[in-house]
Amino acid sequence: MKEHLVAYEYGTGTAWGYVVANSAADIVEAMPELDVIEQAPSWLTTEDLGAVQEYCTYTLEESSVDAILEGKKAIAIAIAS
Repeated sequence: MKEHLVAYEYGTGTAWGYVVANSAADIVEAMPELDVIEQAPSWLTTEDLGAVQEYCTYTLEESSVDAILEGKKAIAIAIAS
């Protein structure tokens, strides 16, 4: 099993997360609305990716777009405090 960086693009932004799965193909099959990102964009810092990993890492069985969006909210709250 490996952590795969994923992105969910919604009208005004992108929510990032990690999904633990055997392969990117497994993620795409289960949740085609997510994009599996092979290499993080250069503007995502190590700190950004650490926050995503801490607040938005899910197994394939428990992950969903809603969970990733909730994780984005948790990151925003943690940064604000």
